[in-house]
Amino acid sequence: MTEDDVRTRNEPIESSVEPARARTAEPVVEVAPGKAAQVVGVRPAPPERTSGGGAWRRRLVLAAGPLALAAAMVVYVGGQSGPELRDLPAYTVSAVGVRAMGGQAEEPSPRLRVPKGAGRNARFEVLLRPAAAPQEGVVAYAFTFGGDASEPAPLDAKVEIAPDGPVKLTGAAGALEGAHELRIVLGTPAAIGKFDDAATRARSANSDAHVLVLTVPIDRE
Repeated sequence: MTEDDVRTRNEPIESSVEPARARTAEPVVEVAPGKAAQVVGVRPAPPERTSGGGAWRRRLVLAAGPLALAAAMVVYVGGQSGPELRDLPAYTVSAVGVRAMGGQAEEPSPRLRVPKGAGRNARFEVLLRPAAAPQEGVVAYAFTFGGDASEPAPLDAKVEIAPDGPVKLTGAAGALEGAHELRIVLGTPAAIGKFDDAATRARSANSDAHVLVLTVPIDRE
């Protein structure tokens, strides 16, 4: 055996077969925390050409393959959706006007009557009745508006909510001093948000399918 034959046998043989792990390598797509990523289209990398170029060129193609695959992806990143909000049923309002202790009860009305001479301890009642039971539990925030002021003031009243949706507010005449109307913000806690959000709703008197702002005018006689 000649020296040239020995040198030929010891030289590494370049393989035309791609390593299996390189063919199956998958790109890593980083997504911001709390975000959801969806791959909607993937274009596979073109097959490697085996003619010419040498081993260094094949290694370059194998290294760039995952990056090319990642670049071919179309990824949509969106914020996580919040809890599903359910529509509220319609509500009707009836109020029993202020009356002195032991006085005769008035007929319910959409308006709240405050007669002259009623003491600060005279009681009133406002009842909200749903057309059907709400699909989720509701909460209610009551505010008064007085004179030309456009800022809501929290109503000092007892709020009772039945499991099937009716809401009852009771309080004393002193809590209505200077007020010309009540606004009651009604909805699920998720739909309304915090107390400040309820006050903003009352200020704008803006109702939608998930939050109702019910207005009760106050008549003074």
